[in-house]
Amino acid sequence: MERKYAVAGGALLAAGVLVGAIYTFLPGGLTLLHRGAEHDLVDAGAIPPSRTDAPRVLVLALDGVDRKLIYPMIHNGELPELGRLLGGDAPKLPHARFDESILSTLPSSTLAAWATVFTGTPPAVHGVAGNEYFVRKERRLAAPAPVSILDPSPVTLTYSDGYANELLSVPTIYQQLRERDPSANAWVSMSQFHAGAEKLLFASAPVILGAVAGALKGALDVDRSMQKTPYAALDNEVVDNVIEALRESPQAPRLLTVYLTGTDYVAHGSEGGPDENRKRFLTEVTDPAVGRLRAALEKADRGAPRWTVVVSDHGHTEVLHDERHALSTEDADDPPAVVRAAGYRLRPFTLETKPDADFQAVMAYGGALAYVYVADRSTCAAPGSVCDFSKPARYREDIVPLAQAFFDASDSGKAAPSMKDSLDLVLVRTAQPEGKQPFQVYLGNGKSEPLEATLQRIPHARYVRFAERLRELTVGPNGDHAGDIVLLARNGNEDDVQRRFYFASLYRSWHGSPSKSDSEISFIVAHPEQDTAQIDRRVRAICGERMQQQDVGNLAVDLVSPRAR
Repeated sequence: MERKYAVAGGALLAAGVLVGAIYTFLPGGLTLLHRGAEHDLVDAGAIPPSRTDAPRVLVLALDGVDRKLIYPMIHNGELPELGRLLGGDAPKLPHARFDESILSTLPSSTLAAWATVFTGTPPAVHGVAGNEYFVRKERRLAAPAPVSILDPSPVTLTYSDGYANELLSVPTIYQQLRERDPSANAWVSMSQFHAGAEKLLFASAPVILGAVAGALKGALDVDRSMQKTPYAALDNEVVDNVIEALRESPQAPRLLTVYLTGTDYVAHGSEGGPDENRKRFLTEVTDPAVGRLRAALEKADRGAPRWTVVVSDHGHTEVLHDERHALSTEDADDPPAVVRAAGYRLRPFTLETKPDADFQAVMAYGGALAYVYVADRSTCAAPGSVCDFSKPARYREDIVPLAQAFFDASDSGKAAPSMKDSLDLVLVRTAQPEGKQPFQVYLGNGKSEPLEATLQRIPHARYVRFAERLRELTVGPNGDHAGDIVLLARNGNEDDVQRRFYFASLYRSWHGSPSKSDSEISFIVAHPEQDTAQIDRRVRAICGERMQQQDVGNLAVDLVSPRAR
């Protein structure tokens, strides 16, 4: 989960003032506070009782934990409680299958990735194209995890009013499960996508907002105990509230999703790179919490076996916490300067605008990449007129001039000197209708070529299945949510951290790119009564030979309520 909002210009707000402001002004903030740690989404009396021998599944969703980081820790015995949850003691884990091929969706960002997991569909289908993106038909910025704007309200609204759920164009896995088996109840803890679940569990508002405010303060104090960080308070309370709900319920849920975010917060704010502090957090905070959860589930399940699925959303790439490498929202020497210098009226970096707001271009940030949306400027040539974004932009007249401006900014620093050498690729949508054609690589002077040709001509060894994942983002019923121009920063493809850039305010780690470090996610399936070979056959029967991130949600549904084969 990304830091929930960015601070334009690197300004910092005091944590206490911020939390107080959230309670006072945010829609949903007080609702969240009054609801406490549990909210029934569906009347439990409407759910038929399940058989006592019905299959059960735990989905443990770990934010920002790539397999290169966590797999060795499990096998080396550094996470003993997680090992026991997976049915063994390191190095022997005979009841678990560790996947070595699965990748995050593109962008490798929190909201796009979890929407993919919890709907079983890619971004061009479910519609959540990133942590923030523009919905052309509605002239609306969707920002379930704001990056470029100072507005945390979507965070509280996600838990109090289902803000993130409403962005989806397809049913969640919980809705799919209820359709397949009405007796298969599901609980969700902290996940942004929970429509169709019986119960939503979350930490209290002060703890949630304390973690958000802590992320604003910049560097993590790495000398202190991880248990004393606000991120530990968040994850511990999440697990403790699940344990309390299990104690009080006469029947454990068939599908339980527990989402832990602390590792991602730590990575974004840690000095000295993301890996060491994520390891510390996993060891000091996550593993003990998993142990408490495991013990509570064993008691609640009364000896019935339960599948465990451990999955993450993305990895991390270290970046420099300075103005030079943070491509922020400052006009003078950052991407907005390029848009304005090219003659486009840019949408302000706010969550909401007035219905008659005058803008011809929109930018949405996402760490390693940014989306640019362009209007058909013939509908709003005069200043003060309202652009019709429901019409596709014209390629030569509207898209190419702005793509060229960004190409020049990266090539020579034109209009924004700090952007020189900041972009790896400028991608453009060259044909209409939107959502039906893949993006191509912009080469300058109005020329472009297929991404596959660029990758053959200029190998990007650190990028994995890039063209395939780009299609899953941009070709489909909601492919237009990825904009008309995609800017890919030099980030996860660079060995030298001095050459890495990112679209956000000041951070110490980011993700979003098609690189291995951002994309190689964790995916482990375990069952206490099956061996690795049996589990592997079951996973392949459901998901096929090559796993994709959307297969995780489909697998969870099928494990809870198997289809006849």
